[in-house]
Amino acid sequence: MLRRLFRVNKHITNLQSGCHGLAAPPFKQLLYAQPTGLETGKSMKTKEVIIEQQKDFIQKMKDKTSTFINSIDKSEIETILLSGSVSRGDYFPQKKENDEYNGMVDLIVMRKNGSSITAEDIFGANQEPEIPFHCINFDGIWFEILFTDFIDTDMFSKFEEPRKFSVLESQILYDPNNSYKNELVKINQFVKENLENNLNGSLGYIHYLISDYKKDRWYRRDAFIQLHENLNTAIRAGIRALFYLNGFYSPSEDRAIYYSHSLQQLPENYAEVISKACNQITDSEEDYFRREKIFMENIVGFIEKTLAEADIDVT
Repeated sequence: MLRRLFRVNKHITNLQSGCHGLAAPPFKQLLYAQPTGLETGKSMKTKEVIIEQQKDFIQKMKDKTSTFINSIDKSEIETILLSGSVSRGDYFPQKKENDEYNGMVDLIVMRKNGSSITAEDIFGANQEPEIPFHCINFDGIWFEILFTDFIDTDMFSKFEEPRKFSVLESQILYDPNNSYKNELVKINQFVKENLENNLNGSLGYIHYLISDYKKDRWYRRDAFIQLHENLNTAIRAGIRALFYLNGFYSPSEDRAIYYSHSLQQLPENYAEVISKACNQITDSEEDYFRREKIFMENIVGFIEKTLAEADIDVT
């Protein structure tokens, strides 16, 4: 039996004030009071749509990045990766009044083993010290640099999941000795087993949250808002499970639901299903059971059916 991993991710968002001095309504009230894309007739711009729309711009960013990389001293650098939205191809920043873009190109720069060189030695002073990366403006383009030791399998295994996602979606820009290319073979071997464990853990956690034991505590108190919140947590775990099923780590929660629409293996009518499952009336008992039914039958049911057909045991 595979080990079950139970983990609760908590995100608390507080809106401090509204327009014209009026107190802003709670974030979830705003979120769930708005009509969905299905109700307004609007269609979400998926990653694929943005990639096609931005392809010329992305190539321009990649050319600028190559110029930047060629301008630095790489004698103490082992590998450089292009990461983030430019690597994915869906970089879609707002243009500011000074013609700069309200976004940054993400790079992962690995120094050679045994080297003590710093980001400041190579790139100069950090121009945005409040951001937890080394940030440089080069020719009007901002670069956000994760400067690190060489990422081997052991280091990779200790990363938080969003960073694992980021590393694996990266493109190699500089790796003259094929050091990272060779290490990536070992990393991918670790990933396969790790994703299987994560998938098992997510399904176990979902069934725990939706169990009669867990629901009874709040049902007897008429705490339907807590039932809805537990279901929201289960839905987030279900979205992560869809990424694992497709052979990927899940990105951070502030973007996971968006990128889940681009996965290959998805329930039928996924966009409609996930929209209906997420839309909620937080004080409604009837609406809770409506949402739970949609989620368990269409998303969890799809995952478990897919695993059963592949003869994969996740008990």
